[in-house]
Amino acid sequence: MLACLTRNATASKSITQEKVNQIRPGLTTEEDLVRAFGPPATKTVCPPGAMTLEWFYSSPISAQNYIPVIGPALGGTQFKAWELWVVLGANGEVKRYIAYGLYANGETKRYIERGYYPK
Repeated sequence: MLACLTRNATASKSITQEKVNQIRPGLTTEEDLVRAFGPPATKTVCPPGAMTLEWFYSSPISAQNYIPVIGPALGGTQFKAWELWVVLGANGEVKRYIAYGLYANGETKRYIERGYYPK
């Protein structure tokens, strides 16, 4: 029987390109990730020893977002969110990760995908 346990929490630090670029598969640990990004929003443990961590961050919404009709003309739809998904191996080190940028217009961009796949 395959079972997964999930824990939810609130991410407290921003996700930036600079921080994501510092993740090194095979070297970066869970402690390193928590130091850089805060506690993960979700933590899922699945046998045999793998774990996934996810962080979500959205830029603060400007006041223009709340002005009907003219809000977009004032730049009120300039919204960006990040999602970072990381898989840790049984040794607690990053195996692979993906970082996404999500935008107000519905566009999603995959910025980085790196992995360490031992042979």
